[in-house]
Amino acid sequence: MADRDWSRMRSWWIVSASLGGLLVAIAVMGLVSLALNQRVKTVVDEAVRYDVELEHLGHELRLAVLDLRNHHFNLRDGGPSAAERVEFEQSYAYLVETIAAIERLGVRDPTIPQPSALRAVAEAYYATFSSALDRYQADPIRFAQASERGLMLLTELDRDARVVQRVGEEEAGQALDSVEQTMTTAQLVLLGVLAGLGLIGAGLVYATVKVMNAFRRLYAAQQETAQRLAEALKAKSDFIADASHELRTPLTVLRGNAQLALAVDSSCAHAELLGEILREANRLSRLVEDLLLLARADAASLPLVRERLAVGPFLAGLADRAAALAREHGASLRAALEAEGWLEVDPVRIEQAVLALVDNAAKYGPRGGVVVLSSEIRGDELVIEVVDRGPGIPPEHLPLVFERFYRVDKARSRARGGAGLGLPIAKTIIAAHGGRIEAMSHPGQGTTMSVFLPLAAPASVPQPSSARG
Repeated sequence: MADRDWSRMRSWWIVSASLGGLLVAIAVMGLVSLALNQRVKTVVDEAVRYDVELEHLGHELRLAVLDLRNHHFNLRDGGPSAAERVEFEQSYAYLVETIAAIERLGVRDPTIPQPSALRAVAEAYYATFSSALDRYQADPIRFAQASERGLMLLTELDRDARVVQRVGEEEAGQALDSVEQTMTTAQLVLLGVLAGLGLIGAGLVYATVKVMNAFRRLYAAQQETAQRLAEALKAKSDFIADASHELRTPLTVLRGNAQLALAVDSSCAHAELLGEILREANRLSRLVEDLLLLARADAASLPLVRERLAVGPFLAGLADRAAALAREHGASLRAALEAEGWLEVDPVRIEQAVLALVDNAAKYGPRGGVVVLSSEIRGDELVIEVVDRGPGIPPEHLPLVFERFYRVDKARSRARGGAGLGLPIAKTIIAAHGGRIEAMSHPGQGTTMSVFLPLAAPASVPQPSSARG
């Protein structure tokens, strides 16, 4: 009897110990899995938010400097034309926007040039060269000196951009290595815990199988999640590298070399060929910029630097640049701007969208025709309209004009250099601001493009305090 009782007690102790060990193992497994999942998520999020983004912004900063230098050469060698001044201002605005993005990201490594230093150099360059453009004809010697000083500052910016790019690439690589190491550790730990569960649950086969199946599902879900995150990281990195290195950089170098060759000897036997290369490189560079803008919009990362601004002064400045753009196509601009109010928008992007509509109207309208730029307030929206008296758009084509690469008259568009991206880009920019674009056209009577933007609340005016008796 005593032996039987002892045997029962021992069996009960074994069962209790097995169950207790199993519960402890389950608890340990859950805690380890949670810790490893949190670690993987933290490392991956950090890599996406900081390391890969720093690498991307380093690429963008270098390309912005190179693009600004190309416009510098154009202004220095060809004179400050209205169109080139607009592109120069847009390139400088994008450079400042990129520096602001680096500042918002935050720079941790003290060896990287700080955003404040980058901004100081950029502002010094702009103050030096932009003011010198007004003296292009009156004082060519001082203009040349300012140009050389500006090029030295751009060289300094390019050197700093290389440092940001290099450190970003190094930190992104280290972050991805850390993700891989964390995943390897997770696999080893999970396999060790599963082996322990097998030993502890030898007498509890049914419970052990159920637990192991649950952990296998957890392990598979974790692997799938980690794989998706790794693929997303790789896709983003590949896109940035391919778009930046394989398209923009070679085009910039090609354009710069053609400009340099023409600057050295503009009367050489190959001058006409070099000019054609330069024109095509410029066209392809604009096409690449347009495609990258659309790609960023597709990824919900279209960069916007919103400002609160008064409608009247903003539209007045926009009308001046639109008039210069219309003149380039042999058209004239008539402005009828009556709207007043406030907007909270990215002025550079909104200007880009409206100028795309003006460019389209002047390009495809009759030679010597008139493009009308008007504005008014309708309810709580600002309406900007661009009207031409061109051949119009057939009704069957009208719903498709905002599709990418869609052109109503393909032969005519190719002859005028159109790629079918102006209207899609304008629509993308306006949509990012919570607005919309509508097209109305009658064949033979012209086309009206209407931009609708939500108005901001009027600026509050402080009320004077009442005097007490």
